Amino acid sequence: MGGKTGKMAPCQPSQVPGKRHTSLSLGRGGMIFILLFLLFITLAVVGCASDPFRVQEDPPQAEGLDPGDLFARSRGDIHHYMPDLLAGKDVSGYDLLPCLENFTPSTWADLDDNYGREWWNPLWTALRASAVGGERTPCDYEEQAWRNYYLGRAFLAADGAYSQGIMDIVLLQWDYDPALYSSSLVKYFPAEEETTLRQFLTYGLIFFNDDVFGLYPGDASTGGTLYLGSYPIDFPFSFDLVEKSREDFRAESFGPGTIVESEGLEVNYLQPSEGVYTVITIRTVQKGYSIGGVAIGDPEAILWEQWQDKPLRKLDSLSYDDEFWFGDQYDYAYSYTQGEGTKSAVFLMKDGIICGLELIDGLDGAIY
Repeated sequence: MGGKTGKMAPCQPSQVPGKRHTSLSLGRGGMIFILLFLLFITLAVVGCASDPFRVQEDPPQAEGLDPGDLFARSRGDIHHYMPDLLAGKDVSGYDLLPCLENFTPSTWADLDDNYGREWWNPLWTALRASAVGGERTPCDYEEQAWRNYYLGRAFLAADGAYSQGIMDIVLLQWDYDPALYSSSLVKYFPAEEETTLRQFLTYGLIFFNDDVFGLYPGDASTGGTLYLGSYPIDFPFSFDLVEKSREDFRAESFGPGTIVESEGLEVNYLQPSEGVYTVITIRTVQKGYSIGGVAIGDPEAILWEQWQDKPLRKLDSLSYDDEFWFGDQYDYAYSYTQGEGTKSAVFLMKDGIICGLELIDGLDGAIY
């Protein structure tokens, strides 16, 4: 969002000294001075009348204004703004988002009845543009919480294709700041609705993600993939994984975390704030589990076939923590780290067969 603008005081021209006797003939120097002075006054007035850097999102601001009041100017009726959206005109998020609070399951059908499918792309495009404010000041954080709230209300009134339409937009809000999104759920939604939204968001994170750093846990997958990154619910993150043990730890500079052991699987995650679980390590020797189309039990040739477009680095040894968990029952390993990123995928080999898989985020630097 652009800079905040308030009521602008009218321009005051420079004070002119008391009247002096002037000659009708000012001379060349006097005329130049008067012309420059008039030009200065003209530019000053124009500058006060218009701000070339002001964007439509900026509402009038007042000292101590509650960020929630920024959205109070909205009519709250989506039909009031649809003609502008259909005409390709911009509609401010301050006007558009509060309409979502009044959505019911019948609103979506009502949009279809009134506008056919013409409303589909303009509305999703406008909602996507309004999903995240962009600034990171205390006031803007509070404002973002309201944006999270309005789109959450829209989801609760949606199903089917409408839910999927909102999914990508809500994921933008989660990725922008998981901690803020989680606190928005706690603050603005009853417990039952909060749980529903957390489950919905998790569904999006494990199904609508094309990141290469994800583990497909075979029969326990429920169709999704477990990725490195943050989730709004605790282990098993909507998967059919059985927890065998749990141990808490504290990572220097990164705070509290948890290590969970499942059948042939270990997951390490941090808990940087309430309701946020950031997976940083996934290790497995479970047959059938896979990363990027390469599963435990596959021959090495499958790895080269599936990952031929990614530079693999051969490793003769692993980190201390990896050696401790996997043991020495491997001959060598291959790793892939994307560019200058901190995430790595590791494939352990034994007698030419994939015997172990790992996804790991070094957070402040790649491990491999």
